[in-house]
Amino acid sequence: MHIVVNSIYPQGYYPDNASFTEQLFGYLAINHSEHHFYFLINKGSNHQFSTASNATIIPINNAVTNIASLKIWGNVQVPLLLKKLKATVLVQPYGFCSLTTNVPQLLLISDLLWTDKPQYLPNSIRLYHRLFGKQGIKKSAGIITFSEFIKQGLINKYPIAADKVSVVSGAASPIFQPISQEQKQQVKDGYADGREYFLFTGGNNPKNNLVGLLKAFSLFKKWQKSNMKLLIAGEIIQQKGDILEKLSSYKYKDDVVLLKGITEQKLAMITAAAYSFIFPSLHEGFTTPILSAMQCGVPVIATNLNTNTEIGGEGCLYASPKDVDGMANQMKLLYRDELMRASLIEKGLQQAAIHNWEKTARLFWDVLLKTSPPYS
Repeated sequence: MHIVVNSIYPQGYYPDNASFTEQLFGYLAINHSEHHFYFLINKGSNHQFSTASNATIIPINNAVTNIASLKIWGNVQVPLLLKKLKATVLVQPYGFCSLTTNVPQLLLISDLLWTDKPQYLPNSIRLYHRLFGKQGIKKSAGIITFSEFIKQGLINKYPIAADKVSVVSGAASPIFQPISQEQKQQVKDGYADGREYFLFTGGNNPKNNLVGLLKAFSLFKKWQKSNMKLLIAGEIIQQKGDILEKLSSYKYKDDVVLLKGITEQKLAMITAAAYSFIFPSLHEGFTTPILSAMQCGVPVIATNLNTNTEIGGEGCLYASPKDVDGMANQMKLLYRDELMRASLIEKGLQQAAIHNWEKTARLFWDVLLKTSPPYS
């Protein structure tokens, strides 16, 4: 098979599942050497796609900035590339679908922001889904979601998806592993002035609820008089009236560290050294960061959304998305009760083991084969 992965997304938009997609297909390329993989990427972008002998990375010098350029890319340029590459199947990691090719397409849908909370998306993506989302679902040969909740939400919105959609839960990269106490201290010395810290990973999209997290952190600091820090790692995009502006007047701004340009390897070490990982999301979506923390032996505090509880099970503490006091109380509880923290770590490791990389890759590959036409 010639498997093409379209990893081109609009400027200013970094999908939550980007890193997972890159690592997944790197794993599949290595373990399925009888097939050839083509990875379409934004020219000049950093990526983690495989450079195996059966993998070809194709940089695209094409700025997708608005609905017109997104449509031209998906419905004109992609079909031409597929024909040139003699593609067997096209994987669309970010839910877009080319409407003008007969090559079978497998869509990956990690959230339903485009149907439920379109205001969290760039205008180009919001408009594209509004105009062509239903056509894309109908055109697709297969769909993968990462939770049962997202699957049911998709079917409720588009009943035509019922026979196409499969659930393949995400998995944490194997590089996320527990580290020694000595290594933890080195990380703390390098990023947190030697102190313990809470960690959040993700961008500053409003759906990630960084404002709520900062309020909860303030309450925690007020109640405990602790010198703990809060580390924020992820794609931070400058926006008017955004969290970056609010930080300048934040009471505990000296205890908040923004980590920019962190590699996946460094992020794995920073995660493994954290006192706790915080996932304050306001909206159902991609939950692999929870698994990454649990796999590192780090206790997790998450909002009690269906996708979070589905993947986190008993390995997390939960709070309502808009309950700042509730989140702060969970931080305080974790800080005060070392026995409970140890129990959460153990349960988290067990939960992460259920959603292991080999299982995820196998299930994903099975769906990919069903989506593709018979090949010799």
